[in-house]
Amino acid sequence: MNSNAPSPDQSPPTAAGTLGSFPTAVVVPATGSRLATRLWWLVLLSLIVAAVLVASSMKSRGPVIVIQFTEGHGLKPGDVLRYRGIAVGEVSEVLLKPDLNGVVVKVQLELKAAHVARKGSQFWIERPRVSMARVSGLETVLGAKFVSVLPGPVDGPNIAEFVGSETAPTMSEPEFVEVMIRFHEGHGLQIGDPVRHRGIAVGEVTAVDLNHDLTAVSVRVRLSGESHHLAREGTQFWVERPRLSMVEVRGLDTLVGGRYVAVMPGPSEAPLRQEFDGLEIAPVAELPSGALEVVLYAPQRWGIDAGVPVTYRGLKVGQVLSVGLSSDGTSIEARAFIESRYRLLVRQNSVFWSTSGIDVNVGFKGFQLSADTLATIAQGGVAFATPVELGAAANTGQRFAFVKSPQEEWLTWQPRIASVEARMPNNGLRPALQRGVARWEEKSFGFRRQRERSGWLLLLANGHLLGPADVLIPSENALNAITLELAGEKITLDADQCKRLGSLATYRLEQVLPDDKKWSSWPTKRLRQAAEPEDCLIVADTQNESLPIAGSSLIAKESAWELRLPTGLSPAWHGAAVVASKDGQLVGLLLFENGKAQVALIRD
Repeated sequence: MNSNAPSPDQSPPTAAGTLGSFPTAVVVPATGSRLATRLWWLVLLSLIVAAVLVASSMKSRGPVIVIQFTEGHGLKPGDVLRYRGIAVGEVSEVLLKPDLNGVVVKVQLELKAAHVARKGSQFWIERPRVSMARVSGLETVLGAKFVSVLPGPVDGPNIAEFVGSETAPTMSEPEFVEVMIRFHEGHGLQIGDPVRHRGIAVGEVTAVDLNHDLTAVSVRVRLSGESHHLAREGTQFWVERPRLSMVEVRGLDTLVGGRYVAVMPGPSEAPLRQEFDGLEIAPVAELPSGALEVVLYAPQRWGIDAGVPVTYRGLKVGQVLSVGLSSDGTSIEARAFIESRYRLLVRQNSVFWSTSGIDVNVGFKGFQLSADTLATIAQGGVAFATPVELGAAANTGQRFAFVKSPQEEWLTWQPRIASVEARMPNNGLRPALQRGVARWEEKSFGFRRQRERSGWLLLLANGHLLGPADVLIPSENALNAITLELAGEKITLDADQCKRLGSLATYRLEQVLPDDKKWSSWPTKRLRQAAEPEDCLIVADTQNESLPIAGSSLIAKESAWELRLPTGLSPAWHGAAVVASKDGQLVGLLLFENGKAQVALIRD
């Protein structure tokens, strides 16, 4: 068999095969239309996502507000609106007003900040500002300017147009009231300067302009928070500035801190008011509560002026309020007041004289020069004296003759008059205590040492001294006699005359004090044993006011009351009298042991 014969499975060669084989075509399905379909779906999906994002973005945006500023201060679109340091909006447009007298700023608020678009909200452009009153906006020196906002009252209606402030407000309270004050001079007052009452900022100046006829300065003031009650009839405003006169030196703080508007409130029951006429200078002090008002008259002025002091023995006890001619023009009349605690010093037979200037006399006794104080040389003053034979207490409006100089006899008068301040409950006199110091020697570690204890002592009507036991009975280890220095005298303490009453002690005083060193004794009938803690007054030095102690701050112990709360007392009050507020009875003495204060009670 021929091996070259084709197998049955092989096709016989063709003629073409002899020339070479042709490529076989492969049929592939068409895909262009499918790809285009996918692209359309992708575009549609992108459009849907974009629409969702745009809708979400539009949904998260709040309202657009319009703010008018006098100056733009470099603000531009893209700058932010901030509240408490957080961006709550964005400036979308900054335009000049059609009349070219201001700038209109449009701000797109975020939805979460939509509540700032309400009546009463304050907007300002934050920028660097350095003045005598404050320093602010320093973060904008390198960074971009931005708009700040202080939201108005929460119950304010929603609005979209605002008038911006030129400076940041100094007060952050949302509640405020604005008043207009007319001053004859502005005295350098600027927008943003504070308004103060008793040294506390209660508002700020929001505008300073000349009035229409150019005869005065109109100052708009914003009173914030509770201070809006100051906008009432009778309230007085003035510009506090450095002022030096023969009567007073005031306003020196404005040399460093800048000028400010000071305010003195009117009567609390007065009606509200929004326009005021400001004062050019600070008003003279008004009549204090409980003070005694008197009228002084004289043929000449003799240096008396409003604001000068009224003195008693050189101590200021009042002030002259005003000076002018009498109604018929025949004399000078001065209206003055005496503080309530000193009003009992003025009797119907008291005398008043001028203390202004220097009195020079040349005679057989030589050259004599006299003056009350350096202050009276410069500003003058009024002094008064009361004779030993006391007249009836003076009443409000009492008239007194005012003379140029006192008689020598007046200067020697020394009446004993308890001031109102020294009076206790039920019109009783306060205890008159004296400072006592006990001195002795002790032996410690083989050495002799000087020891001493001091405290307040009270003389009783029975001739006994009442005081702390550690003063009247200092130590059993004394090497020699114990000396008590009291009222300028030295008293040698005798142990047989001492009686211990717990933490207190009494000493029978046999040594007779000179008349000029005696002091008022305390009646024994005004000693009382207190059953439980009650409201009290602590009395020590007669020159200091009584210190009230509430019964709720006292803790009852066996024979003493411990002070529950700190009171600012110090060991200098050791031995001070404790008098019941309800009846003026002496119930104990204030003692200090180991740095702790307690009331040692009166016991039999």
